[in-house]
Amino acid sequence: MKPNKAANVASYILGMAFNLAILAVVAYAIYTFANWGFDRGNEFAHEMLAEGPSQEIVVTIPEDLDRAGAARLLYSYGVINNPWLFQLELFLKNSTRVFRAGTYTLNLNMTNTEVNAVLRRGDEAVGVPDHHSVTIREGWRLRDIGEYMEYRGFFTAEEFFEYTQTGDFSGFHFLRDVPDLPDRNRLEGYLFPNTYFLPLNPTPRQLILRMLNHFEEILEGAWLDRAYELGYTFDEIITIASIIEAETRLADERPLVSQVIHRRLQTDMRLQMCSTVVYFLDIRRDHLTNALTQTPSPYNSYTNDGLPIGPIGNPGRASIEAALWPSEGTTYLFFVLTDIATGRHFFSHTFGEHSAAASRYEQTNRQTES
Repeated sequence: MKPNKAANVASYILGMAFNLAILAVVAYAIYTFANWGFDRGNEFAHEMLAEGPSQEIVVTIPEDLDRAGAARLLYSYGVINNPWLFQLELFLKNSTRVFRAGTYTLNLNMTNTEVNAVLRRGDEAVGVPDHHSVTIREGWRLRDIGEYMEYRGFFTAEEFFEYTQTGDFSGFHFLRDVPDLPDRNRLEGYLFPNTYFLPLNPTPRQLILRMLNHFEEILEGAWLDRAYELGYTFDEIITIASIIEAETRLADERPLVSQVIHRRLQTDMRLQMCSTVVYFLDIRRDHLTNALTQTPSPYNSYTNDGLPIGPIGNPGRASIEAALWPSEGTTYLFFVLTDIATGRHFFSHTFGEHSAAASRYEQTNRQTES
């Protein structure tokens, strides 16, 4: 090898070694500073939390739950404030072990470091207090959920509704594309109906995060793909699903109602769904009059084209799937209630058929009442 070429190679190697050394020093400095920052933050958080009320929370960590899943679970219980920061601290602290499965007594005053230590040691709870069971029905609106929780004596409907407006839900990706509109609550439609188990003295945050976490668990990629295939946003699909949920309680009718909604939207025909007016007026359906259907509101599908500005309740899985897969092979544009006892509707293609069916129902209803 020629002397000048050998010198160039040696110079290149020394330069690379120097650059790598600089990168290592910078990386170590960042790592050290981040650890120092987390430690100072934990000290500050501990001081701040110590001033607040102490509240014990019982959390069950199932088998084979990874760190991301554990972080989401702890977040749903209100033990940690940010799942991403919690996982980042675990990484910086080299806490790579999976948490031990078991039931733990934690405190809302704990810092992330303290929570991590308890779950890694496996300090399980000795006695687990009874949990409250609450069942949230399909189609319930936010106001229905709040009133039910107040009826159960957990917290007031006002406290519940306030947290739906002020809480931080940025960690849920399905809420990121929900339009931020002054007349709309961003959580309506996304608090998934189910039976939930709550700790003693539950808070609105604990219930809401459980419901959003469950929505995230049942959310399927196929749903998002199908919404895109139909030409709708997922938020529009949830809005359609909420109308389906409110218009019929019969499983075999959901795809038919969905087909009517989709066809009206495709033909630029107003939806004219009574459920949208009942929602914003907060009245019983049998109190709805023709005059009330003309009440101005961005939710009113009688006076506005297209969909309401958001969901009118919280639909279940069946209604979401009906919104995504409407009935095929039918061309209905109308439906009217024909049996109040069963909730059965008559579906028709033309307004003439619809009017005749509505007249028959009114006549039958008058005869029953007399």
